[in-house]
Amino acid sequence: MSSLAGLLSPLEGRPHVIIVLGKGGVGKTSTSILIASELKTQGKTLLVSFDQAKHILRYLNLRRSMEIVEIDDNLSACQLDIEASARELTSRYSDLVAELFPSLTVLNLEDVTKVLKYAPGVEEEVFLRWLADIYENREYSYVVIDTPPTGISLRTLVLPRLYLIWLDKLINIRERIVSLRYVISKTLGREVKVSDPALNKLYELKEVYSKVKDALSSASRTSYVIVTNPEPLPMFELREILNFLDSELMMKPKLLVMNKVLPRDVATKLGTYDEQARAIEEFKSIQYRSVMIPYANNPSSRLEDIVKLREFIVVVRG
Repeated sequence: MSSLAGLLSPLEGRPHVIIVLGKGGVGKTSTSILIASELKTQGKTLLVSFDQAKHILRYLNLRRSMEIVEIDDNLSACQLDIEASARELTSRYSDLVAELFPSLTVLNLEDVTKVLKYAPGVEEEVFLRWLADIYENREYSYVVIDTPPTGISLRTLVLPRLYLIWLDKLINIRERIVSLRYVISKTLGREVKVSDPALNKLYELKEVYSKVKDALSSASRTSYVIVTNPEPLPMFELREILNFLDSELMMKPKLLVMNKVLPRDVATKLGTYDEQARAIEEFKSIQYRSVMIPYANNPSSRLEDIVKLREFIVVVRG
């Protein structure tokens, strides 16, 4: 029996965040649960699912989203609800606008909130906000994240760097405005306000996103696990994620997982043996720690079923 937690070690920094990436349907949730169920023996562990399919509600018998529920000793889990989080986020932004710019309250901010909820990038922003909170949470030793589909996940991981470029420009503009106000007020002999709420908020956001950016590119704070299947599309996404981690975050994956490997006779009967064999050969050629997990005859529906998969893990490269 192989230990995924053992292959991931050493895991430094607290909390250490393990981000599980891969195409939808490859088994990110079951892999995340396997990893979390092993890490709990080493320290207090939180499993968070950002996956919109919400599989962990069924696997872990969770009643509702957005609650951190204790599963057993040292293991808790939470399913993020994108819709609820998006409503909360956009409402918070509307309140912030009203607080920083009272003169804009003549606008119908309720309508603005409704529109923002459907704006491009809201899902990524929700994911990023939760990530920022997770890195600051010292209650857990390990946090395992079951991610949404690849596109959303990769856009989220690169957002802090893009936000910092944008924030630097906004800060520069706002500092000029504040300086100009100061000069005008002094010239007119008026009372000068030293603090600017909008500028302070920009500084605060810059600090938050700087910390997340650094954490995502730090091997002592973050480990990446990529899950694939022995099929062309999942293998294509595996290569895309590897390229992204290398070029955008200058990071290497800690572990690769090939899930749902069919027995030879079954693959032959289905006419997919050659396709699977090519995928496995390519997978084995990649120079990172890697394992393969065979296809389960009975699809996992409970925590106990998923944990049993540990018995069948085959280490390709340790």
